[in-house]
Amino acid sequence: ANSHYFQNIFYGFRPSVIKENVPLYVTLAALAVFNISIQIFMPYLILYYTETLGMDDYVLIFAPAIVVAAVFTGLYGKVYDRKGFAVAIIPTMVMLMVGYVVLYFFRSTVPVFLGSLVMMCGYLGTGAMLGAKVRTHTPENRSGMFQGLRIFGQVLIPGVVGPAIGAAILKNADTIVNTDGTSSFVPNANIFLGALVAIVFAWLVMLPLLKKERNHG
Repeated sequence: ANSHYFQNIFYGFRPSVIKENVPLYVTLAALAVFNISIQIFMPYLILYYTETLGMDDYVLIFAPAIVVAAVFTGLYGKVYDRKGFAVAIIPTMVMLMVGYVVLYFFRSTVPVFLGSLVMMCGYLGTGAMLGAKVRTHTPENRSGMFQGLRIFGQVLIPGVVGPAIGAAILKNADTIVNTDGTSSFVPNANIFLGALVAIVFAWLVMLPLLKKERNHG
Protein backbone atom coordinates (compact mmCIF):
# COMPACT_ATOMS: atom_id res chain seq x y z
CA ALA A 1 0.00 0.00 0.00
CA ASN A 2 2.86 2.33 0.87
CA SER A 3 4.59 1.83 -2.48
CA HIS A 4 1.31 2.70 -4.25
CA TYR A 5 0.96 5.77 -2.07
CA PHE A 6 4.40 7.08 -3.07
CA GLN A 7 3.84 6.08 -6.70
CA ASN A 8 0.69 8.19 -6.68
CA ILE A 9 2.45 11.16 -5.09
CA PHE A 10 5.24 11.17 -7.67
CA TYR A 11 3.07 10.17 -10.62
CA GLY A 12 2.79 13.75 -11.90
CA PHE A 13 6.58 14.19 -11.90
CA ARG A 14 7.33 11.32 -14.30
CA PRO A 15 8.86 12.46 -17.64
CA SER A 16 6.47 10.20 -19.59
CA VAL A 17 3.44 11.75 -17.85
CA ILE A 18 4.77 15.28 -18.46
CA LYS A 19 5.24 14.47 -22.17
CA GLU A 20 1.63 13.25 -22.45
CA ASN A 21 0.18 16.31 -20.70
CA VAL A 22 2.28 19.30 -21.81
CA PRO A 23 -0.62 21.85 -21.79
CA LEU A 24 -1.41 20.89 -18.18
CA TYR A 25 2.18 21.51 -17.08
CA VAL A 26 2.38 24.82 -18.95
CA THR A 27 -0.86 25.92 -17.22
CA LEU A 28 0.48 24.79 -13.83
CA ALA A 29 3.72 26.72 -14.46
CA ALA A 30 1.69 29.84 -15.32
CA LEU A 31 -0.41 29.30 -12.18
CA ALA A 32 2.77 29.02 -10.07
CA VAL A 33 4.26 32.25 -11.47
CA PHE A 34 0.90 34.03 -11.10
CA ASN A 35 0.72 32.96 -7.43
CA ILE A 36 4.35 34.02 -6.89
CA SER A 37 3.29 37.48 -8.11
CA ILE A 38 0.44 37.55 -5.56
CA GLN A 39 2.67 36.30 -2.72
CA ILE A 40 5.24 39.07 -3.32
CA PHE A 41 2.84 41.76 -2.05
CA MET A 42 -0.07 40.00 -0.30
CA PRO A 43 1.72 39.30 3.04
CA TYR A 44 2.48 43.03 3.29
CA LEU A 45 -0.76 44.50 1.94
CA ILE A 46 -2.48 45.33 5.26
CA LEU A 47 0.78 46.74 6.66
CA TYR A 48 1.12 48.82 3.49
CA TYR A 49 -2.34 50.31 3.99
CA THR A 50 -1.94 50.97 7.73
CA GLU A 51 1.75 51.81 8.24
CA THR A 52 2.93 53.16 4.89
CA LEU A 53 -0.24 54.99 3.83
CA GLY A 54 -1.57 55.61 7.34
CA MET A 55 -5.05 54.31 6.44
CA ASP A 56 -6.55 53.05 9.69
CA ASP A 57 -9.86 52.51 7.92
CA TYR A 58 -8.29 50.13 5.38
CA VAL A 59 -11.21 47.69 5.90
CA LEU A 60 -13.40 50.23 4.06
CA ILE A 61 -11.04 49.85 1.09
CA PHE A 62 -10.28 46.15 1.25
CA ALA A 63 -13.67 44.61 2.18
CA PRO A 64 -15.70 46.20 -0.66
CA ALA A 65 -12.88 45.40 -3.12
CA ILE A 66 -13.03 41.70 -2.15
CA VAL A 67 -16.84 41.56 -2.35
CA VAL A 68 -16.98 43.27 -5.77
CA ALA A 69 -14.10 41.11 -7.04
CA ALA A 70 -15.90 37.92 -5.92
CA VAL A 71 -19.11 38.98 -7.70
CA PHE A 72 -17.11 39.99 -10.79
CA THR A 73 -15.35 36.61 -10.88
CA GLY A 74 -18.64 34.71 -10.61
CA LEU A 75 -20.15 36.68 -13.51
CA TYR A 76 -16.94 36.64 -15.55
CA GLY A 77 -16.96 32.84 -15.60
CA LYS A 78 -19.58 33.11 -18.38
CA VAL A 79 -16.99 34.82 -20.62
CA TYR A 80 -14.68 31.82 -20.08
CA ASP A 81 -17.53 29.43 -20.97
CA ARG A 82 -18.46 31.34 -24.13
CA LYS A 83 -15.13 32.59 -25.45
CA GLY A 84 -12.59 30.16 -24.01
CA PHE A 85 -9.42 30.57 -21.99
CA ALA A 86 -7.28 32.43 -24.55
CA VAL A 87 -9.81 35.28 -24.76
CA ALA A 88 -11.01 35.32 -21.13
CA ILE A 89 -7.58 35.35 -19.43
CA ILE A 90 -6.32 38.52 -21.16
CA PRO A 91 -8.69 41.12 -19.56
CA THR A 92 -8.20 39.72 -16.03
CA MET A 93 -4.39 39.68 -16.38
CA VAL A 94 -4.51 43.26 -17.71
CA MET A 95 -6.73 44.28 -14.76
CA LEU A 96 -4.22 42.78 -12.33
CA MET A 97 -1.36 44.68 -13.99
CA VAL A 98 -3.33 47.96 -14.06
CA GLY A 99 -4.09 47.50 -10.34
CA TYR A 100 -0.37 47.04 -9.60
CA VAL A 101 0.54 50.16 -11.60
CA VAL A 102 -2.09 52.31 -9.82
CA LEU A 103 -0.99 51.04 -6.38
CA TYR A 104 2.65 51.69 -7.28
CA PHE A 105 2.11 55.30 -8.36
CA PHE A 106 -0.70 56.57 -6.10
CA ARG A 107 -0.99 57.06 -2.33
CA SER A 108 -4.32 58.86 -1.72
CA THR A 109 -7.50 57.03 -0.68
CA VAL A 110 -9.59 57.15 -3.87
CA PRO A 111 -6.86 55.91 -6.30
CA VAL A 112 -5.73 53.30 -3.75
CA PHE A 113 -9.34 52.06 -3.43
CA LEU A 114 -9.75 51.91 -7.23
CA GLY A 115 -6.34 50.28 -7.68
CA SER A 116 -7.15 47.70 -4.98
CA LEU A 117 -10.55 47.02 -6.57
CA VAL A 118 -9.12 46.46 -10.07
CA MET A 119 -6.22 44.43 -8.65
CA MET A 120 -8.57 42.16 -6.64
CA CYS A 121 -10.84 41.63 -9.68
CA GLY A 122 -7.77 40.72 -11.75
CA TYR A 123 -6.40 38.49 -9.00
CA LEU A 124 -9.57 36.45 -8.37
CA GLY A 125 -10.52 36.41 -12.07
CA THR A 126 -7.11 35.22 -13.28
CA GLY A 127 -6.89 32.62 -10.50
CA ALA A 128 -10.31 31.26 -11.48
CA MET A 129 -9.42 31.13 -15.20
CA LEU A 130 -6.13 29.31 -14.56
CA GLY A 131 -7.81 26.93 -12.09
CA ALA A 132 -10.50 26.09 -14.66
CA LYS A 133 -7.84 25.53 -17.33
CA VAL A 134 -5.92 23.16 -15.03
CA ARG A 135 -9.13 21.14 -14.53
CA THR A 136 -9.74 21.09 -18.31
CA HIS A 137 -6.27 19.67 -18.98
CA THR A 138 -6.28 17.17 -16.12
CA PRO A 139 -7.07 13.64 -17.40
CA GLU A 140 -10.48 12.74 -15.98
CA ASN A 141 -9.61 9.33 -14.61
CA ARG A 142 -6.34 10.60 -13.11
CA SER A 143 -7.42 13.82 -11.38
CA GLY A 144 -6.43 12.52 -7.91
CA MET A 145 -2.93 11.69 -9.18
CA PHE A 146 -2.34 15.34 -10.12
CA GLN A 147 -3.57 16.91 -6.86
CA GLY A 148 -0.08 16.82 -5.32
CA LEU A 149 1.33 18.50 -8.39
CA ARG A 150 -1.35 21.18 -8.26
CA ILE A 151 -0.63 21.92 -4.58
CA PHE A 152 3.07 22.04 -5.47
CA GLY A 153 2.40 24.67 -8.17
CA GLN A 154 -0.37 26.58 -6.47
CA VAL A 155 0.77 26.63 -2.85
CA LEU A 156 4.27 25.31 -2.11
CA ILE A 157 6.42 27.05 -4.74
CA PRO A 158 4.59 30.43 -4.57
CA GLY A 159 4.47 30.23 -0.74
CA VAL A 160 8.25 29.94 -0.59
CA VAL A 161 9.40 32.00 -3.60
CA GLY A 162 6.91 34.91 -3.44
CA PRO A 163 7.56 36.04 0.16
CA ALA A 164 11.32 35.56 -0.38
CA ILE A 165 11.19 37.98 -3.34
CA GLY A 166 9.04 40.37 -1.27
CA ALA A 167 11.55 40.25 1.61
CA ALA A 168 14.45 40.84 -0.82
CA ILE A 169 12.65 43.88 -2.28
CA LEU A 170 12.13 45.28 1.25
CA LYS A 171 15.63 44.35 2.45
CA ASN A 172 16.58 47.96 3.29
CA ALA A 173 13.10 49.10 4.36
CA ASP A 174 12.35 50.43 7.85
CA THR A 175 11.00 47.98 10.41
CA ILE A 176 8.37 48.31 13.12
CA VAL A 177 7.87 46.28 16.29
CA ASN A 178 4.46 44.59 16.40
CA THR A 179 2.28 44.23 19.51
CA ASP A 180 3.44 40.61 19.91
CA GLY A 181 7.10 41.68 20.01
CA THR A 182 7.99 40.51 16.49
CA SER A 183 9.29 43.00 13.94
CA SER A 184 7.97 43.59 10.41
CA PHE A 185 9.12 45.53 7.40
CA VAL A 186 7.34 48.79 6.65
CA PRO A 187 6.51 47.91 3.04
CA ASN A 188 6.93 50.38 0.20
CA ALA A 189 5.32 50.49 -3.24
CA ASN A 190 8.19 48.48 -4.76
CA ILE A 191 6.34 45.28 -3.77
CA PHE A 192 3.80 46.09 -6.51
CA LEU A 193 6.59 46.65 -9.02
CA GLY A 194 8.04 43.24 -8.13
CA ALA A 195 4.58 41.67 -8.52
CA LEU A 196 4.19 43.36 -11.92
CA VAL A 197 7.50 41.91 -13.15
CA ALA A 198 6.40 38.43 -12.02
CA ILE A 199 3.12 38.77 -13.95
CA VAL A 200 5.08 39.62 -17.11
CA PHE A 201 6.84 36.26 -16.65
CA ALA A 202 3.44 34.56 -16.23
CA TRP A 203 2.43 36.01 -19.63
CA LEU A 204 5.62 34.59 -21.18
CA VAL A 205 4.94 31.14 -19.70
CA MET A 206 1.37 31.21 -21.07
CA LEU A 207 2.22 32.39 -24.59
CA PRO A 208 2.56 28.88 -26.11
CA LEU A 209 -0.77 27.94 -24.54
CA LEU A 210 -2.58 31.04 -25.87
CA LYS A 211 -1.01 30.61 -29.31
CA LYS A 212 -2.00 26.94 -29.52
CA GLU A 213 -5.59 27.67 -28.47
CA ARG A 214 -5.91 30.54 -30.93
CA ASN A 215 -4.63 28.35 -33.79
CA HIS A 216 -7.05 25.58 -32.92
CA GLY A 217 -9.90 28.00 -32.27
